[in-house]
Amino acid sequence: MRRQAKKQSTTPDSEPSSRDKLSNSFVEALEKDWAEHGSAVIEAIRRDNPVKYGELIARLVPMDAILPPAGPYAQAKTVRDIGRVLLREVGLDEWFVTDDLADKAVAANERFIAELEAIKAQAEH
Repeated sequence: MRRQAKKQSTTPDSEPSSRDKLSNSFVEALEKDWAEHGSAVIEAIRRDNPVKYGELIARLVPMDAILPPAGPYAQAKTVRDIGRVLLREVGLDEWFVTDDLADKAVAANERFIAELEAIKAQAEH
């Protein structure tokens, strides 16, 4: 009994397969949704979960692109590391810094930045 070769999803002379059409449709819908709601989603993540927001930035942007080349932040590899540096800068001994405290420091810093942005917005209007 001869086995037939599997049909390729596309060939130069054929229509795209149903799977390819579905994939293309999905990507187009995702692109449209992102264009319409992407900035609102980012804002909601920043507001509702600043630690997750920071982690997202850390994954997408190389740390050396957003941190000065030297100083206490130069060795930070995660957002939590930044929280640890923030706590050390206010005098908390490294011995006492837990992951929970580092996360709280990051959240506090995000609130501080948001407050500064609000002050800036008031000044510009």
